[in-house]
Amino acid sequence: MRIQRTLAATLALLAGTASAAFSPAGQAQTLVWEDNFDGPSIDSGKWTYDVGNGCQIGLCGWGNNELQYYTSRPQNARIENGNLVIEAHREAFEGSAFTSARLKTEGRMHFKYGTLEARMKIPQVGNGLWPAYWMLGTIGVWPGRGEIDIMEAGNAGAIADGVANRRLGAAVHWDYNGSQADYGHDYNSTTDLQNDFHTYRMTWDAQFIRITIDNQPYFEFAISDIEGASLHEFHQQYYLLLNLAVGGLYTGVNSPQGVTAPLPGKLEVDYIRLYQNPGDELYVGSSSATPAGKFGVFTERSDVVGRLNYGQDSELYLWNNLTPTSAAPVEGSEVMSFRAAAGNWYGLGVITDYRNMGNYAGGSLKFQMQTTTQSTFKIGINTSFGDSWVDFVAGGNNYGLVRDGAWHQVTIPFSAFYDLDLGAVKQMFMVVSDPPAADVNFAIDDVYYQSP
Repeated sequence: MRIQRTLAATLALLAGTASAAFSPAGQAQTLVWEDNFDGPSIDSGKWTYDVGNGCQIGLCGWGNNELQYYTSRPQNARIENGNLVIEAHREAFEGSAFTSARLKTEGRMHFKYGTLEARMKIPQVGNGLWPAYWMLGTIGVWPGRGEIDIMEAGNAGAIADGVANRRLGAAVHWDYNGSQADYGHDYNSTTDLQNDFHTYRMTWDAQFIRITIDNQPYFEFAISDIEGASLHEFHQQYYLLLNLAVGGLYTGVNSPQGVTAPLPGKLEVDYIRLYQNPGDELYVGSSSATPAGKFGVFTERSDVVGRLNYGQDSELYLWNNLTPTSAAPVEGSEVMSFRAAAGNWYGLGVITDYRNMGNYAGGSLKFQMQTTTQSTFKIGINTSFGDSWVDFVAGGNNYGLVRDGAWHQVTIPFSAFYDLDLGAVKQMFMVVSDPPAADVNFAIDDVYYQSP
């Protein structure tokens, strides 16, 4: 879904990229994940949503000047006649002129290497619709996380050439020595693609990313020169995304008045199937749920069903303006104890692998804290929906915290967090504050999740 083109020619040569015809992998693979969209509704164990216009994550227009507001409403995403339907509408909604949907498997299914096949029917893209079937890496910050665009349609060049509904695009994006790098290739079909379903297949191994439509090749990218072309991003796990954008840089349509494509417009998906070889990587969140009980985030208590192992599957990051201090732990021998200087923001976060904490829905985050500060701070959790925060304001609801310098048990119901996806937790505990007026001293210990 990113459309900038930088360093493309140089890096394509460096990476050994070619757009010549190729043969798909011949070895037999095993079906390891699929969605045939045969149920009454979208399977929340396989898909979640991006909701909003991107501003909530500091990326208004989703980084591409897109015009739609993504929702999770059935009007925009549903199962219909055995197909997933993503439907864009022209309607005023939350300050946007259009609505649509963007689904993703983040926290539900990630994989490295395999053959991914989808049977889809795109809408009549005309001027302004932008269907996309693509992938993002699970590690890092874009472009360093990597991106693989398997199928996109509706670009400005195709509109100008009169082939908007026959031209497909595929692309990859990554970080090359600190700069954004891109390689893309377009393909013109002999028929209008909105009239029927077509099968899109990506084969991905340690050597190549290759993409076909109805067995006709239209993209190839060599990824074996990992060090020389800085292609580490394409050798880690990715998750899937499906969306139908309206307007944006890719389409060259940047105002609601410029959108003349027929609306409502539908992207329809009959099925998606993933096949892999032995040794390929697969993460399925539904089979990796953390058992109910107490889960230790930063604690040495013994009555937990599991715990984070710092230096192995998790790390404590001090983001800004925190100096370690001495404090007696409330339990065990470790404690988070810091001083933040006045006049500068401070923050920390416990970063982990993806964790399926779905069994803890309806439960709470518990920790011990001691402080005397009267300034406001926030406690947060990061999931597939982004950051979610609870404010601690002097005189407000402090969930058991007393600001008297003694240890106090703090209990925050998970229901107090906004837009929390416990099925895909990435940072299990965060603290942040705007610049305080006076120095702040605080200590935190015995942090754990409690199921209902």
